[in-house]
Amino acid sequence: MKNDLEEKRVHGSLLFPFQYYTAEQGRHGRPEIFVACHWHDDVEILTVAKGTLQIMVDGRELRGEEGDIFFFNSGQIHQIQGNGFENDYYSFVFSMKSLDFRENDYTQTTIIDPIGDQRWFPQKIGSVQNGHAELLQVLEELRSLCTRQPTAYQLLIKANLYRVLALLEQNQQFVVRSQLQREHSTTALRLKEVLRYVAEHYQEHISLEQAAEIIHMSPKYFSNYFSETFHVSFVQYLNRYRIEQACILLQTTPLSVMEVGFQVGYGNFSYFIRRFREFYGCTPSDYRKRL
Repeated sequence: MKNDLEEKRVHGSLLFPFQYYTAEQGRHGRPEIFVACHWHDDVEILTVAKGTLQIMVDGRELRGEEGDIFFFNSGQIHQIQGNGFENDYYSFVFSMKSLDFRENDYTQTTIIDPIGDQRWFPQKIGSVQNGHAELLQVLEELRSLCTRQPTAYQLLIKANLYRVLALLEQNQQFVVRSQLQREHSTTALRLKEVLRYVAEHYQEHISLEQAAEIIHMSPKYFSNYFSETFHVSFVQYLNRYRIEQACILLQTTPLSVMEVGFQVGYGNFSYFIRRFREFYGCTPSDYRKRL
């Protein structure tokens, strides 16, 4: 990710900007699924394959159960966390530009062009909503194509993405962006400044007052504002971010546990151990052994 939590990675390739991701609880020794707050210019479609997930999108908290389908629009801050055990999901991330037609035909001008500015993908499609079964079938076909990669699979994937758009259009499930939603997007930009600061300075001491000053708020107002948006306090978010960075170092470097703690901003070693155990239910040493 870039320092402002915008994903830096290219999804797919320049010639085929599409990427398939899957996450299963317990992989790589991790006791839970957790994808920290981030955003990207591409669209993401996520399907809960098993268990339940807690999804946060631009400050709105949603619960995902098996079969639920979520859409993350371009620029939306989102976070994914598993609830309980045995959770699994898969997602597709792709550029809307890759679906543009060379000629401005009816489909291009009435369905594809308005997505982003005038219309958004729906946030969630549950099992009781129209077209859910057909949509889920298309996504399963996409998943199979990504795994098998038969001849011309890129064309088949693109065709199925058009099927997704068609199903949403048929069931009138695209969301017209209201003025309130546009204002909320502007508000989210302010908080991205705070997330950028955390990503750049998490190894240093960061106080609530410093974070509040970034977007010119009083510490008390900022604390409430942050908690209402992300459903965790700023201190909890900072600790979570540091622990996630610690996990990366434990997996990819030979640094000692104490050195890892210092690297991610914990001057007190015992406090680092307590915070790590709070999030992962084990010590950093045990986490590394699981790997």
